[in-house]
Amino acid sequence: DSLLYGSVDNGKKISWNESFHSKVVEAAKRLHVKEHVVLDGSGNPVKLAATVECKGIVGSDDRHYILDLMRVTPRDSNYIGLQHRFCVLRPELVASFIEAESTNKSTTQKVADAPGESNGQLATTAEGPAKSDENSVPRPDKFDEDSGPRPGTSDDSSATKPAEHNESTAEILFNPNVFTEYKLAGSPEEIAADEALVKKVGSYLLDTVIPKFVQDLCSLDVSPMDGQTLTDVLHSNGINVRYLGKVADMIKHLPHLRGLLSSEIIVRSAKHVVKEILRQSADHDIGPAIAHFLNCFIGNVLAPSTKGSVDSTDTKTQKGHEKTQNQKSAKGQKSSLSASSKNIVPTFSHLTSDGIWSNIKEFAKHKYLFEVTDDAKTGAKRVAVLRNLCQKVGITIASRKYDLDAAAPFQPSDILNLQPVVKHSVPVCTDARNLMEAGKIRMAEGTLNEAYALFSEAFSLLQQITGPMHKDAANCCR
Repeated sequence: DSLLYGSVDNGKKISWNESFHSKVVEAAKRLHVKEHVVLDGSGNPVKLAATVECKGIVGSDDRHYILDLMRVTPRDSNYIGLQHRFCVLRPELVASFIEAESTNKSTTQKVADAPGESNGQLATTAEGPAKSDENSVPRPDKFDEDSGPRPGTSDDSSATKPAEHNESTAEILFNPNVFTEYKLAGSPEEIAADEALVKKVGSYLLDTVIPKFVQDLCSLDVSPMDGQTLTDVLHSNGINVRYLGKVADMIKHLPHLRGLLSSEIIVRSAKHVVKEILRQSADHDIGPAIAHFLNCFIGNVLAPSTKGSVDSTDTKTQKGHEKTQNQKSAKGQKSSLSASSKNIVPTFSHLTSDGIWSNIKEFAKHKYLFEVTDDAKTGAKRVAVLRNLCQKVGITIASRKYDLDAAAPFQPSDILNLQPVVKHSVPVCTDARNLMEAGKIRMAEGTLNEAYALFSEAFSLLQQITGPMHKDAANCCR
């Protein structure tokens, strides 16, 4: 009963409230989300201005909240299918596409109006010689049109340009439920138009945004230094990280950048591999499992020989059998149970370096469409890759000098901690960022007093908006 908007059972029953819907529509216009109609499990049409899986409630403070709003932007038409249900476009890309479409529309309108203006100019030129005597005498009531508008009149063209731009921008609205498992209502033409618009954004990403980003990389307008700065630059341009492989294939002539992208793909693929290993490991085996994985990833772990272990196991079994014959049956059962529990081999012990790297290559090819070369293990910067992997997984290792050329450079005692890494939204204060950039410029120019004043103002602004526990606040105090 508390659910007023959306669905909790994957669209079988969709709740709807008129007052809540009016508030969602108002917010959807700012997010360029289209008001559309979907069908619930019983075939009843429901008008929504958000995704089906969102949940609208009224809190105890009488405010309206939307939960599970995972998809504000439309689906990525380049990744369609149930396995890619969370592959959505970035809001930066949507904003860039809308801006480009508005510019194209305004340019098209200017080109369409140009022939009429040129014809008028030709007619004026043709009439000019016939009325040369009349035009040669200046008239006091005639105003020079080239100098500007008449006094007392307003420039209608300049006033209507922002309105036309906002109107054309507001016309571009996306249906967030296209290319999903939910059933859409409405005419087939409307559904086809919504799908075509989403496909157009996907084509814009592949044909315009990514080539422009590669061009910026080649011209050194963008110079990422590590995985984090690379991710930030990709996101600021509206490019998802899953397109790393495509970007890497387009910069084969730049070895330093290709190496950076290749290392990032390897680390992200290794993150999924080690997480799968940790899911299959017991709690008391987490440290040894991580150490064994790092040895396979950085070192050179071969398949363990089983001959010696089998012989020792047979010897222990014979001795245990002779011993249990001289003891009570109950005591023998307890000892056999304890022996069997001690002989359980962890699931990660059979992993080798070749197997780990084979899984990494397979994952990179499946998700990033990137072929990891055979010399990637030896060619990568191992310290940077190890640091990046530990940051992404949340692994804390002991601070000591490791022999990374050894077959097994890590021991279980080197794994100190495993912390959860949670994705969250970091608030960004644009005004404070601008003040910080201005302060950096003043510092580079040598005007330290002005730089100090700008950094102090940015720090005060961050204290009021985000609080002291923010990375920008720390950067102001450096």
